[in-house]
Amino acid sequence: MAKYTWFDGKVIPGPIDLHGIRAFFTDTVQKKGSKIVIEGQSSTLVRVGPKLAPMGKVPARLEIDLQGADAPAVFPKLQEALFFPSLSVALQSLPNYVTDMLPFSSDGKFQSTCHCSHVFQDGKWVKVEGSNASLTPPTVLKAADNAGLDQKAIDAKVSGTVTLIFSVSVTGWVDEVWVAKPLGSGLDESAAKSLRESTCNPATFDGKPVGAVLIQTLGVN
Repeated sequence: MAKYTWFDGKVIPGPIDLHGIRAFFTDTVQKKGSKIVIEGQSSTLVRVGPKLAPMGKVPARLEIDLQGADAPAVFPKLQEALFFPSLSVALQSLPNYVTDMLPFSSDGKFQSTCHCSHVFQDGKWVKVEGSNASLTPPTVLKAADNAGLDQKAIDAKVSGTVTLIFSVSVTGWVDEVWVAKPLGSGLDESAAKSLRESTCNPATFDGKPVGAVLIQTLGVN
């Protein structure tokens, strides 16, 4: 579930546990108390050959707290406020440290378009050649226990892999997490939660700690 607040003619998003390039298929739009609730299905877009296709369809719910605003006046503005007008605009809006990795291939194979790495330095993300000897990638120091993932998979009768892209801060904490190749059934969110509880050694560039990006595939049985 994603939560938003309507303020000054705009939707302000709440905390985002898992980012992604998703298609949303609306089933119902209702006013419930002081909120507008949109329910439907959400799928992550992945590359299948030269095209993009939805993968891992799951139930989705959006809640917009109106904060006293007039619902009939807000309704017509929601589509523009919540969704991108086209796929091309959505792709152009991706942060630059994931633009070379997303959309991900449906077969789970990583194919970067730039053969480079991204580091967060001097307040911005910059590209560094993958062969640059001055860059030492981050490493997972302590992986979180994800035993609960397997139990959820058993309950949902699902097995497979979920691939996540995540940024590691200069202090070694996991920041933003993006789903690259989903598994669905709520397991992507659980995997992201588990990942956030991990601690890492930060990357170094020219001997100094920097933010950086990792890709991790988790097997779920």
